[in-house]
Amino acid sequence: MKRIFGLFALLAACAFAHSADVTAFIAPLSSQNEVPPVDIAAGGTAVVWVHAVRDESGTIVSGSVDFIAHYNFPAPVTFTGMHIHNGPAGTNAGVVINTGIGAGAASVNSDPSGRGVLIRQAQVKADDTAGVAALRGLFTNPAGFYVNLHTTVNAGGVIRGQVRRAEQAVLLGAMSTKKENPPLEANASGLGSVVALRAYDADGTFAAGWAGFEVDYVLGQAYTLTGLHIHSGGPTVNGPVTINTGIAAGAASVATPDSGSGRLTYGVEVVAANPASLATLNGLFESPEDFYINMHTTINAGGFIRSQLKKGETIRFPAAMTTAQENPPITTVVASGLGGVTINALRDRTGNITIGRVLFDVNYRFPAAADITGLHIHDAKIGVNGGVTINSGIAGGANMVVSADGFGNIMRSVNVSAGQALASLNSLVTNPENHYINLHTVVNAGGVFRAQLGEENTKTPVVRAVISAVSDVNLKNAAPGGLITIFGDNLVKVGSDLDGVDDTRMPVAVNGTSVKIGGVDAPVLWVGNDPSQPTPSFLMVQVPFEVKTGANDVVVKSSNGTAAAFSVTVAASAPAVFFDGQGTIAVRVPDLGLIRTDNAARAGDILAVFATGLGQSNPALITGQITNGVNAVASAVTATIGGTTARVMSATILPNYPGYYLVQVQVPAGLRVGGNAVVITQGGVASNSTTLPIR
Repeated sequence: MKRIFGLFALLAACAFAHSADVTAFIAPLSSQNEVPPVDIAAGGTAVVWVHAVRDESGTIVSGSVDFIAHYNFPAPVTFTGMHIHNGPAGTNAGVVINTGIGAGAASVNSDPSGRGVLIRQAQVKADDTAGVAALRGLFTNPAGFYVNLHTTVNAGGVIRGQVRRAEQAVLLGAMSTKKENPPLEANASGLGSVVALRAYDADGTFAAGWAGFEVDYVLGQAYTLTGLHIHSGGPTVNGPVTINTGIAAGAASVATPDSGSGRLTYGVEVVAANPASLATLNGLFESPEDFYINMHTTINAGGFIRSQLKKGETIRFPAAMTTAQENPPITTVVASGLGGVTINALRDRTGNITIGRVLFDVNYRFPAAADITGLHIHDAKIGVNGGVTINSGIAGGANMVVSADGFGNIMRSVNVSAGQALASLNSLVTNPENHYINLHTVVNAGGVFRAQLGEENTKTPVVRAVISAVSDVNLKNAAPGGLITIFGDNLVKVGSDLDGVDDTRMPVAVNGTSVKIGGVDAPVLWVGNDPSQPTPSFLMVQVPFEVKTGANDVVVKSSNGTAAAFSVTVAASAPAVFFDGQGTIAVRVPDLGLIRTDNAARAGDILAVFATGLGQSNPALITGQITNGVNAVASAVTATIGGTTARVMSATILPNYPGYYLVQVQVPAGLRVGGNAVVITQGGVASNSTTLPIR
């Protein structure tokens, strides 16, 4: 919801001279997309992860591309190519990004069933003019490119599909026997993460989808696994399987190690022909708590460990890794790495991360072949060697990454739920300068290049302004239960959108930063840094219901110290309407379409206007409480649109978002076409005036 409001700019791009990022694309594959169509009942889904390396201006200069192509053929085939071509639908064009699969010795046999997954990484070096242009083009016009799979029988292409940029969500769940319905007595647990991808065409037609499962389990003894699924249903419901990894009884079962501990990774394509699967994929984006991940065994066929899924917040730590940052510096090789670490996490009401997924993404550059034996997060300041605390799993022997020419990308994820790794994760988001990412090789076993995950910062916080969270600089009063934004310097070291709170109350401390208003702990909803702004740090917090009206001190405490108090006036009512560059933030009921110039409101429409500062509800809520119930505002609210009284249907606290309010109003007749002022009033206090387009 906070992203919809657009209250602040996104976190600034990587401060290093060069930067790197990873972006997901997806393509639905079909024999009927070939030109001319191929007469075979075959199809699939290609997931394309683009690891782009950019120069100082943000222009892509090189990169790597991971292909994960799910294929479905009626019989086995031999693949002779998997490429990206630079052509729109209905045309045949040349290869611009090549995985290296080819005819003869470079061919690859499919699974004997004709159904399987083809995984390859392609490299795009700086001198590959066509490849670099294709990387840039994928971001500006993905529909101008297609993924194509070729076989010995269909050398010109057998299944293909245009590329779409994918929307991504990462879901997390702490799985246990106690969450089964009914609960089981066995002592077993797991941590499941699901990466969901989907793409829709401009006309709203579903194009392609994918779900990636990563489950680490600790079962206590050896078991035979007979299922790993996503089910639809709440925590007390045993719902149907809707997304299935394919693990099943009999020949499709999976035997765990003797220890009963291990990791499962599966990718599942989601297609429109399976409505239940598609509905679940969409649900993972909109209401993930309505779905659960479940692991089954021969002994517990109905389910052994499970958990509802929850969207995790996302925090990225960019890193420019160099040999000079090693201790002592490495001078025997010119090598570097660019990328970083991305964390998806859930927190409790104390603000501590309880579970997380750590994604390592590093573009490595060596002058020649390299055998990579480690990629880790270590706990130590710059110039100091610390122990490994979060391990990507790369090691010597079978777990080594062998690079024939020293150019490529490593993308590995690890789930974190306990022990030193979890402690390190919580420390990282508080004081990132105390942690570094390190890559190791056979030749340089102690580390060949590394980078701190944050710059040293010992400055105490400074508060410079406090205004309503709607970001109108003229609204400086607050109301109990409403939202304010605190601007200043060094308020927090690591930004977070707090989308991953797995509790019934918002936390009162985030990434080492806490706020008191009138001496009462204030729930934190968003923390961030934007170096492009005159006051680069910001905090969005809820004013506690317990705070008395009148002048109150706002006191911010970070991991570096405490800021001087800043006075703010708390009033019984401080109504404020959210807005952005296009006007009032409001949606039409019941279709929830956002009101914009090209989707203007009209007479008779019921609109839900987003606001804050409307005080306590009836029944009353606890400060920071996350509720999915209907809580009406206790004090009456009125509204005008274009100066005309608008009927207020209801005024409630927005479910699941403390401090946000929904005021449902009916658009009156007789308004002029174009922009009309929206004002809400409570207790004789009028809000800011925002613009609503009327047609």
